[in-house]
Amino acid sequence: MTNIILLTIDCFRYDRCGFNGHHRNTTPFLDKLARESIIFDNAFATGPYTTESAPGIFAGQHSFNGCYFNSRAWKAIPENSETIASYLNKHGYETLAVLSNPHMTESRNFDLGFDSFRNLQIDGKDPKAKTEDDSSGFSVADYAHEIKTRMRKYDSLLTPYTIPYVAHRLLQTRNEWPAHRAEYVLQEFADGLKDAVKPVFGWTHLMDLHAPIHPDVGDTPVYKNLLADADRVVGVDSDRYRQLYDHGLRYVDQQIWEFVSKLKSAGIWDETVLLITADHGEALFDRKEMYGHPRHHHYDELLHVPMLVRVPDVPSQRIQSPFSLAWIHELLAELISEPPGNFPSESGNNSFLADEPAEVPVISDTVDENGHTIAIRDDSWKYIRHNVSPPQDFWYPFGDDEQAYHYITDQGERNPADISNVSDLSATAESYLTAPESLPKLEGEFSREMEEQLEDLGYKM
Repeated sequence: MTNIILLTIDCFRYDRCGFNGHHRNTTPFLDKLARESIIFDNAFATGPYTTESAPGIFAGQHSFNGCYFNSRAWKAIPENSETIASYLNKHGYETLAVLSNPHMTESRNFDLGFDSFRNLQIDGKDPKAKTEDDSSGFSVADYAHEIKTRMRKYDSLLTPYTIPYVAHRLLQTRNEWPAHRAEYVLQEFADGLKDAVKPVFGWTHLMDLHAPIHPDVGDTPVYKNLLADADRVVGVDSDRYRQLYDHGLRYVDQQIWEFVSKLKSAGIWDETVLLITADHGEALFDRKEMYGHPRHHHYDELLHVPMLVRVPDVPSQRIQSPFSLAWIHELLAELISEPPGNFPSESGNNSFLADEPAEVPVISDTVDENGHTIAIRDDSWKYIRHNVSPPQDFWYPFGDDEQAYHYITDQGERNPADISNVSDLSATAESYLTAPESLPKLEGEFSREMEEQLEDLGYKM
């Protein structure tokens, strides 16, 4: 039986990889690995936001058929769900996870099926428990959020708040950055794999491309990278921020090379499947003058993700058929030659490696307090439906309630097509539309410490 490693990278864009045609040398190791791997050229996340997409990867679950924790925007895994960890555990795998996103916690059932589960951002603390507020009432995360809010009121980098923001981030580089870096996460993960009984399924998640990107990447001085990050906060079109993103990706690529080198030294690389993908992409100011990954932004700079699967002794190929990350469980079942598990999302496919279109369309969706957005696609067309009622001061411009794109020829989704071209997709989307108040709630609440961690990563509570 072959070991299986799932490595997910936050905010990892398809088109920033060398093996997908990017002009900068961002992924030299992954480019080499791609030559002996299966590349899914049309893999799509189940949502543009971690809490909408991670349940899809882990449990084949969309937002319309899931549950939420604390707020309808923060999704969780329903109790007693089948997960890829529980499925593989039943088939003889020891299972372990070393994660670094504060959304992926035991309290939200991301530990289902794991023999060993660690979230390095939680550091052993119970995220369900309330903690006493600082008696002074002062919060560094609140202070930073207020600075960023004020910076966004300006349309140029030079604001009265730029220097305080850069100073705040510089101080964090010397104390505690909002997210653990890949070097540490992968070392902890490798140590866990070394101690595991084989065969093993392991999952790790890296946060290095999620803003704020650590400024100590590439050859650019730290202060210039911090100014590039200030460009992002203000919301100006910035080539130097895109370059910072690419430097961050080159750093991640280097850390993956070092991780694979450890597997080779341990003598387990030749019996290990490695699946690398993203929870979603990053807007990088492509449209609507924004960075990040807004929850209702269902364009392919966020939904179209890289997916590379290296399988020992299986020839490389590029798969063109659309693939939902909610079907990863079926792909793993195929690779270990076992029947699929009991997951809510099924493709109807007999074999993904045969590059045959799935029997059902690929679905991505978002459900929160403002309503439901759903994107649905076949092998050529994509339909987006916004069924939302945001408050008047809500900052994200949703655009038309219905949009259609021939996403194969219009990969940037710049030329909306006639809705009549996608009547079947629009009817299917209509059947899935869900009222936010109908979602079940998983009981629990965030500690103040957890709220601050999420806030510093841009997840304002």
